[in-house]
Amino acid sequence: MAAVPFARRIPKKFTKTITFTGAAGLGAQGTVAVGTVTGSILIEHMAIRCNTNLAGASATVELGTAANTAALVAQTTGTDIDDGEFWKDSSPEAGVSDAITNKVVEGDIIITVGTADVTAGVLEIVAYWKPLSEDGNLA
Repeated sequence: MAAVPFARRIPKKFTKTITFTGAAGLGAQGTVAVGTVTGSILIEHMAIRCNTNLAGASATVELGTAANTAALVAQTTGTDIDDGEFWKDSSPEAGVSDAITNKVVEGDIIITVGTADVTAGVLEIVAYWKPLSEDGNLA
């Protein structure tokens, strides 16, 4: 087996800030694009911090891919995600939270919005990842 080139072993940083408005692709029922994945990647650590309370009566959100919409974060009532909290499961936590760790991903990362629109709020997503396949990338 050939050695993995050194540059491929260094985790890369991905950041995305999503401001929900209730518009298509920004909180309307359906999907919100987070990151485009080419090939396969390993998410070593991921954190999702809320910077502004999510709003939208009974709206639900989950994080994953089209093939498994809740693979990274389980379905959560949007209004339960408040400013200063970390979203990693259905019970957001303030102050300190475990990171989402060691997830192999093939497919674009999306937030799936259900039940009602998310009409306001801001989430900041930070991930450290490595490519697993030759063409592995997260952008």
